[in-house]
Order: sequence, then C-alpha cells, then structure tokens
Amino acid sequence: MAIMTKMRDNMPAILIGLVVMFLITIIFDWGMNYLGLRTGGNDPVIGKINDRDIKFTEFNQIVDRARENQKAQTGQDIEDDQLAMFRDQVWESYVNQILIEEEVKKLGIKVTEDEIYNIITGENPPEFLKKNFIDSLGNFNRQMYLQAIMDPRNKEALAQAEEFVKQQRLQEKLMAYLKATIVIPESEVKKRFYEQNVRADAKFVLFDVNTIKDDEVKYTEDDLRNYYKKNIDQYKVEAQRKLKYVLFRRQPSKSDSIAVFNSLKAIVEEAKRDTDFAGLIKLYTNQNYSEKAIYHGSLPYEGEVELYKHKVGDVVGPVLTYSGYSIFKIVRDSTGNDEFVHASHILIPVYGDSVSALKKANEILQQIKSGSDFAKLAKDYSQDPISASRGGDLGWFGKGMMVPPFEKAAFNAKIGEVVGPVRTDYGYHIIKVHERSKRIIIAAELNQPIKMSAQTEEELYQAAQDFAYVVHKGGDFEKEAEIMKYQVLETGWFNEKADFIPGIGMYKQLVKFAFDNKVGTVSEVFPTSQGYVVVKISEAIEEGVKSFDEVKEQIKQQVIREKKFEILKKKAEDARKKIPQGQGLDYLRTIDTTITVTQTGLFNYGQFIGGGVGRDYSFNFAAFKLKVGEVSQPVKGNRGYYLIELVSKQDFDKTQFDVQKNSIRNQIYQEKQNLVINNWVNELKKKAKIEDLRYKYYR
Repeated sequence: MAIMTKMRDNMPAILIGLVVMFLITIIFDWGMNYLGLRTGGNDPVIGKINDRDIKFTEFNQIVDRARENQKAQTGQDIEDDQLAMFRDQVWESYVNQILIEEEVKKLGIKVTEDEIYNIITGENPPEFLKKNFIDSLGNFNRQMYLQAIMDPRNKEALAQAEEFVKQQRLQEKLMAYLKATIVIPESEVKKRFYEQNVRADAKFVLFDVNTIKDDEVKYTEDDLRNYYKKNIDQYKVEAQRKLKYVLFRRQPSKSDSIAVFNSLKAIVEEAKRDTDFAGLIKLYTNQNYSEKAIYHGSLPYEGEVELYKHKVGDVVGPVLTYSGYSIFKIVRDSTGNDEFVHASHILIPVYGDSVSALKKANEILQQIKSGSDFAKLAKDYSQDPISASRGGDLGWFGKGMMVPPFEKAAFNAKIGEVVGPVRTDYGYHIIKVHERSKRIIIAAELNQPIKMSAQTEEELYQAAQDFAYVVHKGGDFEKEAEIMKYQVLETGWFNEKADFIPGIGMYKQLVKFAFDNKVGTVSEVFPTSQGYVVVKISEAIEEGVKSFDEVKEQIKQQVIREKKFEILKKKAEDARKKIPQGQGLDYLRTIDTTITVTQTGLFNYGQFIGGGVGRDYSFNFAAFKLKVGEVSQPVKGNRGYYLIELVSKQDFDKTQFDVQKNSIRNQIYQEKQNLVINNWVNELKKKAKIEDLRYKYYR
C-alpha cells in the first residue's frame, strides 16, 4: 500500500477547513486537473493545442474559476465589458500551462509520493498549510498540525493539498532544469562592472555628413545597381495583409443611459423624503458613504451647472458625471483660493477678413445693448457649435483654462456685463459674465455607471450579423456599409507572425483568417475587445524581393550617403596626417580655424556620450581602446567621421570589482533567469500547433 494511503488511513480528529479556503486561490498556475475541469459529452471543441481538444464547458469553468479568484483577491468582479479581454488572458495562460505540462512529461520530470509525504510532514511544512496552526505568539503548533492532516474527515481537502504540493514541486524541478542552462562567465561579470564603473572623457572633431550637399555627390546607374545587389537582403519583403473593417463598438446605448437615468430619478424622490442618504447609497450601490469636494471642472457642463444652482441640504440629480449618473446631497459649502467664472460667448471667426468679422461682431454687440436676447443671438450667429446650441453658455472655468485675451476680459468684467469684441486666435468674442465664485461644494454621491445591457449587446451582435449576411449574399462591402451608415476603417500592414492588428488589437484568429484567404474575402462576425468586427481582406503583399525599380529612389539616398562618408573619410585621414607626433586635436585649430574641437565630458563604456555624440557605439568603443593623449584614426559614426582624442580614463579597480562581483553576478542571473523562462515558453508556442476557435462560440 502506498505511503500516502497509509497516512490517510491513520488520521485522528482536527479539521483543516482553512486549507480549502486557500485552494480557492489556485486557478491555473501549475496544473488544473485536480480541480476536476475535464469534461466529456458533446461539448463543442473551441480550441486545439497540439493533439489536445479544448471543450467549451472545460474552458468556461476555467474562466469562471479565474474570475472568482480575481474577485477574491481584489474584491471586485470583472466588468462585463472587460470579460472578453479577461477571457483572452485566461486562454493564453491555459495554452502556456498545457504546453508546459506536455514538455514536463517529455523531460521526465516527476514528483514521487515519498517527496510529497516528506514535504507535508517535514520540519518546515508548506506555508499555506502551516499558517493555519500559528498561535497568538507566532509559534507553530506542530502537534495540532499533524493531528489535523491525519483526520479522516479531511481526506478530500488533504488530497487537494497534496496535488498542489505536487504541482509546486514540479514547478521547482522545472525551474531548476531551466536555470541549469544559465552560465555566467567571469568575463561577462567583468564587462558589466566595466560598463557600470569605468568612465572616460574625450575630445573629438566631427566631419559631419550634413556639411556635404546631395548635388556635390556624383554617382552612376551602375553604382545604384551594385548597391542593390550587395544589399539585396534589405529589400526582401515578408507576406503582409491589410484589412478593411466595420467595427460595431461595444458601448452603452442611448436606451441604456435612459434606463440608468430613470432608475435614479425614482431614487431621487426617495432621497428627498429620506434623510438617511448613507443608507440609500448602501441599498442601491456597492459604494461606501463618503463626502468629497466637487470642484468646478470636475463634472460635465450640464451636471456642473445644475449642481451649482443648489444650496446645502439639497438633493440634486440625476446628474451626468464622467462615471455615469449620480445623485448628490450637498452637505456643506467651502471656499477655495481660486476664483471661477461662469460666462457665455458669441464667436465670429476671422476667416482671413478681420475687417468684416469685426464689423459683424460690433453689429451683434449693438443688438445686445439695444435689448436683444444674448442666448438667441448666440444660437443664430456664434460659430462655436457646442456652446451656441446652449445659448453661448461655456459653463464655469478658472484661470489658465482659456486663451489669455479671453481670460483677461472675462475675469475683469462685472457680473451681468457684456464685453467685447475681444480678439483671439479663434476670432472675435462677445462675452457675457453670469457669475463669479470661489465656492466648493462638499457632497455625498450615489453613483450608478452606465453599462451596456444584454439587450444592447444582442442588438449590436445582430447588427454585425446582418451586415455580414448582406455582404455574403453578394453585396459590396463598402457600398453596403455606406447604405447602413457604418464607417469603413482600414488597418495598417501586418505579417503572419503578428499578434497585434493595427486598429483592431490583439487577435490571432483574424491574422489567420487574413492569410488563409484571398483578397476580397469577407469574414464572419469576429468578437474583439472593442466589440464586433466584420473584415474584408483589402490588400496583400506576398513574400519576395522588391525590384530594383521599386527601391531605386531609396537606393539613391543610400548611395549618396555612402559616397558622402567616403569623402568625409578622406578629409578625416588628411586632417589626421597633419597632426604631429605628440600633439592632440587642438593642433588642428592652429592650422584651420573652421575646425571645431568638442569635449564629451565623462561617459560610461557602451553608454550615452555628451557633446552631441549621443548613443554611438563606434565612437564609444574606439575611445575606450585609446591611451590617454592618443588620437584615433578616422572612426565612422552615426553622424559622420570622427577623430577622437582620449583625455582621461579610469583604471579597472580590482578591489572594487571583488566587492561588487557577487551582486553583479546575481543581477545578471536574475536577468537571464527571466529571459530563459520567457524564451523557453515562447519556443514551445512556436513549435506547437494551436488553433483558437473561440470566436465561433463567444461574443
């Protein structure tokens, strides 16, 4: 009989229920079989990983468990509009887990029952088990712990704990296997120390490529063709695709907004009758009662104007906020240091004729002074469409929120005064100041976000399906979109290895669709993190090499640049020959005053260089090879050719190196550890045959 079976058959009488609570947090880190998520039956296959079918129910349960785990850890559930993205993250994690499990089997990594027994009953048991038997003084009660794990009533919980320990141990062994491949030679540690601690200072003369004009360079057709042949690899192109698409964006509808507004409207009446506003917040939301300052500019226009009409004790709402609709109860007023102005304006743009614009503004101003209604004139004449629709009302604004001439006029005007015309870059403004205030409202808030309803989701999906159906029945993609008043967008180019499609986002199945079909093919409805898309393959580039004629203009610029560098190299060589033995770069200034000698200041090996050089490895490495006072031969850099003179260089400090080498080795080890694990998983995914069919079953 196995050791674990013997142990279970001899269990005395204390429960370890807390272990089960801990196991809730285990979702898919290292192994999920013990959670009982394998399902059979007639579930549809929603994905394939090598020879393994992933069933709909299986994956759905994994997502649900992950969602529960997220809620347990953060206290917040995944919002419905984030569920698609969350499901993608779970899928990626599950794919990784399955591939790792397969590879662990291939590598022959195993955990025996003896190992599990020794870990659980050893002197230092796993923390997730041990922590439930710590007394108030922080001491571990080993006797109670052993009694608990031997209690027959805990058989099921213990089995789960054993499986988790097994998965942890498998993980440790796998990590040990991968880490064994990490080698850090002494030379690598020294190089890192050198980069971090050794610095140099240099002078240089730059023979700048930009000092030679393009028309000073002569080249032939043969030069261009020879460059093309020599650099043919530069002109290879991989297969690429572009998509046109209609996006049915997942967002709340007008009816969703109205539903929230109406539900809060009923609560407002209750709030006006009931003095326990905190109780209403608790009853109708998952928020806690709190009071906060509502500053000018913290609410949309309509909400701010409405709220600031009211006094302490008033219940205001429903008010549109940036997070939905809210009911506010004004608790008290406060006074801030900054003044805000509530004003309206009428804008007359200049459009190149300032005389006519000014004349028009003065005519409107005269009508106002004669008693005409400001708001009506704003609606009729103002060219600021947003404020014009509400009678020119700009709402509240503080200093720094408007252009200076407008701000100065508004803040200098009296309440009720109309001033102008005021000239700004936008045109001429006639301004009316309604109120001026330093008031800050302190209020409690009952907020309900505007969320997309199930009905809106269904209508959105149906609209996408209808569009796809019409196009598949012979309709033209662009024309049908125009008739239905849908905007047709287009992605940028992407290749077959792309994870991300410009404009659409992360969606490997759409990448696969684009490369499995011909130009002009229209897809079914695909769900994305933004909503639903119907796509058409609009353009395709097949793998190959661009012809000489296609890249001729590009080659011209490259050949011209190369020839400029040849000219500069000759200039630099001639200048170097003029420097006598024992002299530095400053000598060149004595024979040619147009030459500029620049000093870099201290810089590290392989790092950024001052004096305008920047990140130029050729310059950097050449400088560090020099002896102090030595002038280099011409060095080809990013900006041209350099002559470099080493001014100073710190010596390699062996004592300091001996002090730092262990910490540097650990630093390199951590970097390589992360890299080797990521690379290993990525290689598994590259070799694997992964088919994601979830788009057929999830919206």
